[in-house]
Amino acid sequence: MAFAIDRDVSNPSLEEMTKAAIEVLQKDQNGFFLFVEGGNIDKAHHLNEHRSALEEALEFEKAIATANAMTDPEDTLIIVTADHSQPLVINGYPERGSDILGLGDFSDVDGMPFTTLLYTNGPGYKGEDGGDRPDPSQEDYSK
Repeated sequence: MAFAIDRDVSNPSLEEMTKAAIEVLQKDQNGFFLFVEGGNIDKAHHLNEHRSALEEALEFEKAIATANAMTDPEDTLIIVTADHSQPLVINGYPERGSDILGLGDFSDVDGMPFTTLLYTNGPGYKGEDGGDRPDPSQEDYSK
């Protein structure tokens, strides 16, 4: 499944698939169990794609809202959980109104900017390599 920001409109969104599944499953008088995974959130984090990860979280939120709207809380249990987290942090002290997906302050040590969001370890982490860190202004953070 493509990331939401890359999805062709001819392919259903997570929300649309959730809605379709509930419409079919609600026909069973014995009730149903439905598992909906927002797996693209994790995939985007592993690719170091901040914007995609945040957009996927919003898509998952839409699917949850649709499930809530289509079911009765008297006979429905909706559980939202994660199997693990990602080390995505707000870096330094960005000024109020800073672009959360953009560059923040400049380092006093090397003069290069920091990204406002930063992966602090794990697959998406781009840290120091031999004492030098990559210049964030040379990276594409559009995803």
